[in-house]
Amino acid sequence: MKNKQSETARSVARNIIYGFSTWILPIGLSFYATPKIVRALGSQDYGIYVLVLGFAGYSFNISFGRSIVKYIAEYRSKSEEHKISGLLSAAAFISITAGLTSAGILCLSSSWLVKTVFNIEAASQDKTITALYLTSLIVFVLMQNQIFSSVLQGIHRFDIYSKVLNLNNLILITGNLVLAANGFGLIGLFTWNLFVSSLTGAIYAIFAKRHLPEFRFTSKFTLGDLKIVGFYSAGIIGAQILSNIIILFERGWITQQIGAESLTYYIIPLTLALYLHGFVASFIIVMFPLASELKNDKEKLLRLYTKATKIVCLFVFFFAATLITEGNLFLTLWLGADFAAKSSSLLVIQTIALSFLAIQTVSWQMTDGLGYSRYNFYLLVLCLITTISFMVLLIKDFGTSGVAVARMIGLALVFLSIFFVEKWFFAHVQKIFWFKLILILTISSILSAILQIIIIRNFAVNWPTFVVATISGALVYGLIVWSLNFINEDEKILMRQIIGISGKSA
Repeated sequence: MKNKQSETARSVARNIIYGFSTWILPIGLSFYATPKIVRALGSQDYGIYVLVLGFAGYSFNISFGRSIVKYIAEYRSKSEEHKISGLLSAAAFISITAGLTSAGILCLSSSWLVKTVFNIEAASQDKTITALYLTSLIVFVLMQNQIFSSVLQGIHRFDIYSKVLNLNNLILITGNLVLAANGFGLIGLFTWNLFVSSLTGAIYAIFAKRHLPEFRFTSKFTLGDLKIVGFYSAGIIGAQILSNIIILFERGWITQQIGAESLTYYIIPLTLALYLHGFVASFIIVMFPLASELKNDKEKLLRLYTKATKIVCLFVFFFAATLITEGNLFLTLWLGADFAAKSSSLLVIQTIALSFLAIQTVSWQMTDGLGYSRYNFYLLVLCLITTISFMVLLIKDFGTSGVAVARMIGLALVFLSIFFVEKWFFAHVQKIFWFKLILILTISSILSAILQIIIIRNFAVNWPTFVVATISGALVYGLIVWSLNFINEDEKILMRQIIGISGKSA
């Protein structure tokens, strides 16, 4: 039994490492590529680029993949593999239908969106419409890709999933950089996105077929299969649509009221803050199939939940403190003093907002994994109403800062739902757990930030100073957390396994 538990822990640790790699690689590439792409395209065109990709991706790229992850994991744990083929076929039928519909709507509405909704200046309208045509094809491809990538997640092959995703990020970002530097402009970047998405989907399909014997499509799927995918996905898709409405309104509202250039100054610090959420999602993705498998074992589920929450908060508190403390220095070194002056305050607000979301991700994934996706939908209804209302109210007097504050208020409400979920699933709120967690991590974060500030203020404004300040802050943070016994013996063993596996992987 002990050997089995040890192997399970190692398996989880490996999956965490693989998931983490899908976060760290694109960050490294993006840090190098983003300023070069911004300079090559110009602030106006880069604003259009992120607007179009964001609008299409968030409006029409509807996800049915979560149902595949959940039910493949559940069927395999119950030895009901014979149901998998019907499930996959039903999901593919729905995904193809939705993909064609989404692509058609996006193509037909492109001219109206560019001229009326986004209010793009006349000189940039034609290329923006063409970009939307290409993006409609990207959306269709991405919706089909999720079928194959979800199979790999459902069978816990996060190693393959992460390697393919890393390859996708490497090829995509490198190609974007080369094309932008050589003057191919917006259309060149969107064409490259379409090619890379198609290639990635084909690779996912090959590996899904190879590693899941039951992977096959059939025309004999049942109405029951359609209901399983449809009913379970309804809450997730509903929540996704609501999240996307917030994102689309945010970007469209800024572009319409202030201009595409202002969107660039808003989006780049938001992207940095989103890396914090992306980091959490990169290893918490492991929790989703595990929650489905532990649905009837509340004791193990609680243990999984608290360990995952502790690890998430351990990283979120440090990263948030560092972004807030060193954000202006980083933006100055990365994109210049002028850009930092216009964006550093936004980075502070957005870091706080995305920290709320990152911590709440554990609760969100568990709720989805247990089959209560509709709860998350209702939660986002409240978030949408609150966020958009404040965006409308605050943009006139506070500009993009007001929009960022509105996002923060909405996500703070979502964060508070954690305590309701704990009472719902575990009969009571984990008060002692949260008190100890917040106390230790707050003390550690403050002392780490103080040291970073001292270093920044007493040394030259350059990359070595940034690196020394960050590493020094991390060492102090880790030392305090360790000395206050924030991590118990079981978690220390798991972390050693993670470090060991990471070293072997490297």
